[in-house]
Amino acid sequence: MLKALLISTALLAASPLATAGSNDFNSAEALVSSAAIDIAETENTRVADAVLSHIDTRAIASFTLGRYGRTLAPAEKARFVNAFESYLRRQIEANAHQFSGVAVDVVDSQARNARDSIITTKVRRDGADMKIRWRVIERHGEWSVVDLEVAGIWLAIEQRAQVASILGRPGASIDDVIAQFG
Repeated sequence: MLKALLISTALLAASPLATAGSNDFNSAEALVSSAAIDIAETENTRVADAVLSHIDTRAIASFTLGRYGRTLAPAEKARFVNAFESYLRRQIEANAHQFSGVAVDVVDSQARNARDSIITTKVRRDGADMKIRWRVIERHGEWSVVDLEVAGIWLAIEQRAQVASILGRPGASIDDVIAQFG
């Protein structure tokens, strides 16, 4: 189930993430650029902290649950969010070595509206280029990353489909989803 998450998280670890205060569209670009520097300058043992500080894992986890999240008790939802965050942390830590030698450039920005943008970056490592798109949303005066597209796959959208596939089975529960995060 989580193969796409593993791949996306590994690529996430080699790329910029962001949050910044301001609802100016240029701030969406600035937050991606400045976060890239923050992450690239962090030592491997602290990379997961740096990465996770720049993404809205709660929003991604809630989106991932989709309609199933509305029926969960707050304690179950909290368990899911914690399992999701722990899984991301483990994947980032396992791939921390991919941070060295990374260069990131913002190559395009598309405002979906005043508080929702897609920022396209080119990530270079060891002479290879990769395009990564970031969906950033401004809420309560702060921009944050809420999805990531690598190789045509949006992380949150893919995970939502995977979670729905599990929870759509007869007798399935949130425990079945959490078990997939190991």
